[in-house]
Amino acid sequence: MSKIYIIGVYFFYFFMNNKKLIAFDMYDTWVHMTKYPNPYKNFFSQLWLQDSVIRELSFMLQTTDKNIEDILPKNIQSQKNISFLIDELVSNIYNQLSSLLLYDDFLSTIEILKQKWYKTAVVSNLSKPYNYPLIHLVPRNTFDYTILSYVVGIQKPDRKIFDYLQVVSWHTSDEIVMIGDSLKSDVQWAKNTGIEPIHIQRNQSLIKKDVDYIQISRLSELLDIFSRVK
Repeated sequence: MSKIYIIGVYFFYFFMNNKKLIAFDMYDTWVHMTKYPNPYKNFFSQLWLQDSVIRELSFMLQTTDKNIEDILPKNIQSQKNISFLIDELVSNIYNQLSSLLLYDDFLSTIEILKQKWYKTAVVSNLSKPYNYPLIHLVPRNTFDYTILSYVVGIQKPDRKIFDYLQVVSWHTSDEIVMIGDSLKSDVQWAKNTGIEPIHIQRNQSLIKKDVDYIQISRLSELLDIFSRVK
């Protein structure tokens, strides 16, 4: 083991010593789908919408609590088969949500972290139906703070969503760690706001060696990281 690596590890644990709030992304971080076809993608493809319109509708779904029928353009709402397509969309969303599973190391890991007096948060981009895991899969006190894009009207990677987290939690950026699977929405975005990122890559073969952030393949690895700094 090289001296540079050892120095880097000790510097990391020293730097992590002031962390007080551990924020988690949601999907593919602590919960995952076993049915992957995207219901919205299938729905939009049947309407023959332009890509720019799809991007606008997708943004609205993730930054408001409106239903799909409330944001469709009027010319789409007037189509004869639109009611059938919306019913099909709702059914497909329900089927996908019924396939959700927690990663087996999540609840035990977060319970121990909370016992060590860390505050926890979930910060995620999602439309209203996809808050299902918070309602049905985890205890209500799992997270101290919940920042969801459709509730706050802000979507990662807009740094304002982290500003919102800092306001509601009373923690500064240097006291927060962000854990997520997305390089853009979680890792780089956190770094841009002064928050320490931890990138979770459950497929170990995708983990890179030459990066300037911590990578893990299981959430349970957090216990080793934070056990050394308390």
